[in-house]
Amino acid sequence: MTSNPAPNGGPDPGYTLVVPRRVVPTPAPPRRAHRGPGPAFGVLVVLVLLVGLLLCWLATGLLSLSLPGYGDRVNVLVLGVDRRDGTDWASRTDTIMIATLAPAARNAGLLSVPRDLQLPIPTVGEDRINTANVYGYLNGYPGGGPALARATVEANFGIPIAGSIMLDFRTFERIVDSLGGIDVDVPEALHDTRYPDPRPEDPYAFKTIDFDAGRQHMDGQRALEYARSRMSTSDFDRARRQQMILLAIRQKALSLGAIPRWPAAVAAVLGGIKTDLNPIQLAALARLAVTIGPSRLEQRVIEAPLVYDYRRPDGAAVQLPNWELLGPMIQEMFGAH
Repeated sequence: MTSNPAPNGGPDPGYTLVVPRRVVPTPAPPRRAHRGPGPAFGVLVVLVLLVGLLLCWLATGLLSLSLPGYGDRVNVLVLGVDRRDGTDWASRTDTIMIATLAPAARNAGLLSVPRDLQLPIPTVGEDRINTANVYGYLNGYPGGGPALARATVEANFGIPIAGSIMLDFRTFERIVDSLGGIDVDVPEALHDTRYPDPRPEDPYAFKTIDFDAGRQHMDGQRALEYARSRMSTSDFDRARRQQMILLAIRQKALSLGAIPRWPAAVAAVLGGIKTDLNPIQLAALARLAVTIGPSRLEQRVIEAPLVYDYRRPDGAAVQLPNWELLGPMIQEMFGAH
């Protein structure tokens, strides 16, 4: 690792930023549609897909399938995009998670990465990590945006990524609805008067949403609103809510009452995700995921003091990594180096 001055060529801010390697910064990519905060629907959908695929194996006798080619640990990058037209995947990934599964140990982990974390992006320069997907598509990076996002994670965190899964808002809503909704224990009331509510006549319109404390039954739209809301909280709090919803979806998908709904959930997933994992890999991941209970799932969020706030010379507010603390945490969770 090397040390370099402030990001994007700004004056010395009085600290040393440690990054894996020096790259040449370039201007940020253009905005793509409305930039509302994205939900953690990625990992949620992964688990629903995995559960749904189990139904297929029960019929085909593939339960002895092992995960080929990835050794003791498998890491999957999960990306959520605010893709509203249903065609263009070149949007900022406002939800970024790394799911890790250890087949032999039968445990798993989930790491939420803040979308405003500024890191060197290969072939591009330093920018928010959530821009890597846009750069990958616009610059013709081999494999497109997901491949550049994956390369960014591997280059900075040293975490080998087996594959990626990307999906959008509508897919998340369809999956939750296909399961008949989910039950979430809301720890404290949430009130948001500026929740994004785009309309044809006003793409930047807002509405008010409220969630009372206590157990709440949520359909797809309500679950999405709970996952996305951030006006009265922080991105870090939102990440914890997203992981809470993850466990609620897993619990519902594995319940006996959800079994008749599995085919609809699988259809919703397959109709709305973009992945470079092949069916055999997905099937093997599914078999492993359904054997791991919540007690063996480690949940973490990259937040202060692992990162700290920084105002760039262009006025943009970002987070910078505190590698002295972040590096050991990644090593502990992923065995990365």
